[in-house]
Amino acid sequence: MGVFSVLIYGIIFGTWAVALGYDVLFMPRLYKEWWAAKLCFMTMINFVLQTVYFGLCFIRAIVDAWHETKDKGPHRRHPGLPTYWPNSKLHRVCDFIYATSAFPLGFATVFLFWSLYLIEPTLVIPKWAEHIIPKWHNHMTHTAPVPFLLVDTLLMCHHMPPRKTGSIVAIALVVFYFGIIGAVKIFDGFWLYPVFDMLTPFQRGLLMIGGGFVFWLLYILGDLLNGMLWGRASHAMTTEVKKVK
Repeated sequence: MGVFSVLIYGIIFGTWAVALGYDVLFMPRLYKEWWAAKLCFMTMINFVLQTVYFGLCFIRAIVDAWHETKDKGPHRRHPGLPTYWPNSKLHRVCDFIYATSAFPLGFATVFLFWSLYLIEPTLVIPKWAEHIIPKWHNHMTHTAPVPFLLVDTLLMCHHMPPRKTGSIVAIALVVFYFGIIGAVKIFDGFWLYPVFDMLTPFQRGLLMIGGGFVFWLLYILGDLLNGMLWGRASHAMTTEVKKVK
């Protein structure tokens, strides 16, 4: 399993890294000359986040494979809680990113893009952009997150944070991002997303509240999905896991 995980995570990370490198080197800039200005868009934040997250997963898979080889075989089968969740700092970091941001943001990016695209394609891809954004690149940013995250969910038992902690972090991230949208409007004089120009202040407020609620639901979805696949291990206390080892 160790070598297989290294291979899968290596392919996923390599795919993200190549796509991100292509964007930095060859894709046009937007309203500013420096590439980092793109990070005010949710798609680009998710783009970088998925690349960093799967890079950490790749490193984690290599470390796990090394320890399996060193121990002359896979971890022994668990009598209660699984030992396929090593209690290492790298695992905890990966699991926290997965639970509070990588999973909900990845799914939100795909869900919002294709929902709006079905309603009106120009809401998400202006006519001028269709000719300069390769289709494979568009699918990398707006389709690939879901299958890649599902593969990750199937391969790895993610130790989820307490529901209250995860919810607070997830909502805080939403509030922070809406702050970015507001800051761009104040300092640069335009809304990042054209749909905001079509709404009244009250409607914008409802949209933000609804967006935050959807993001929280996606966090809950990731939590429930891990519970379905991995049982109580996804919420086992760290001390319980230590006792089993």
